[in-house]
Amino acid sequence: MIVLDTNVVSEAMKPEPDPAVRAWLNEQVAETLYLSSVTLAELLFGIGALPNGKRKKGLGEALDGLLELFSERVLMFDTEAARNYAELAVKARIAGKGFPKPDGYIGAIAASKGFIVATRDTSPFEAAGLTVINPWNHR
Repeated sequence: MIVLDTNVVSEAMKPEPDPAVRAWLNEQVAETLYLSSVTLAELLFGIGALPNGKRKKGLGEALDGLLELFSERVLMFDTEAARNYAELAVKARIAGKGFPKPDGYIGAIAASKGFIVATRDTSPFEAAGLTVINPWNHR
């Protein structure tokens, strides 16, 4: 099972996503892909902060469609994820790496379920000991 980081989801929402990312997503079994509540918050904020107009409306509609597709596959930041966040953040600190909060929360959710993270920004997740996939490197 794979948790999609925000950068993967936002890439997929573009009118012309990166071909490698599109190919990688198309090769996955849909039921193995998950979103996190943190990614939803980041996407909702990003869209909400845009000025009113065609782009904001289009992204809002794309997000609504995405939520329909993932309605049963949105993972929450719960108590188990909070415990995992603390452990992962300590590992990253010991490794001398930063562990930004949104990435940390997404990573903790994935770790609490034993899932892989799909992301472009692999270093914080790797520093915390998580297994990652970079769809941009897919060929």
